[in-house]
Amino acid sequence: MPPMKAALLLATLLLGGCASSTTHQQLGAALNGLEGELQRLEEELAAMNGLHYQKAIDAPLSLRRYLGALQPTAEGLVPVSSKLEDGPILHYQYRLPASMATLPQDNLCQRYEFELRHLGRLGQLDLNWQGTRGDGSRLIRQTECSFPASGAPVQ
Repeated sequence: MPPMKAALLLATLLLGGCASSTTHQQLGAALNGLEGELQRLEEELAAMNGLHYQKAIDAPLSLRRYLGALQPTAEGLVPVSSKLEDGPILHYQYRLPASMATLPQDNLCQRYEFELRHLGRLGQLDLNWQGTRGDGSRLIRQTECSFPASGAPVQ
């Protein structure tokens, strides 16, 4: 666990037991502010290609939230499952409609830019698909993609 997250958790536990109602509210507001600041910093690092972690538990909050409500691709495909593991490596499993022979392979770095940026420099995205015309897979490493560093978060 990163030192910042551990310190926040410890502060919450220590102060939570001895605080009055108004102090609880103030503490809650302070912790929300710290969580917001942590998320802002994570987004800034992702935009600059500066994220560097190996444990899935250290993944940015925005990536974990994104995986909770996946968006369809341009073709309308939504992964039937996703799994983030240490490495970090993100697995997407797709079921293709009968009209598709394979998962689209063009501009994969752009198609999955949000995920790859938020997986960090060590990140990998493992795409797997099954269809009536066969199965396939493709592994994309963040280092294979040349993202320009930008000052604003990429969404």
